[in-house]
Amino acid sequence: MTVTYTVHCQCHATSLALTGEPKVRGICHCEDCRELLQVPFHAVTAWESDQVTVQDESDVLETFAHPSKNMKRIFCRRCGETLYNTNAMDWRVVSQWLIRKCHDDLLPEALKPRSHFFYARRVMDIDDSLPKRD
Repeated sequence: MTVTYTVHCQCHATSLALTGEPKVRGICHCEDCRELLQVPFHAVTAWESDQVTVQDESDVLETFAHPSKNMKRIFCRRCGETLYNTNAMDWRVVSQWLIRKCHDDLLPEALKPRSHFFYARRVMDIDDSLPKRD
């Protein structure tokens, strides 16, 4: 049985269906994520492009393409909420915080992070029991 998760922007103008298992579940500390999203780290699920489907009002989605990196941020034009970003592999990178917000403040067990990535590049320490990978 294939599981589908739904997320939506703050104003509910658009939503995404995330189908199946994500490629990655983790916490990213790379410079690219920090620069694109203006965050100290990014708790993510990363999905193949065919696993993410826009369900409502795709015309409200806006794209910001990073000027020098092969990354984009896709957000709602009405409320400004980021629905996902893309990486160099063109995966759809969806914030675990957005998923949690859209699921009664609970992150589904199957989407919880497995490890930290690029931890050697971190700008702040995270005290948890997850493996820290460079």
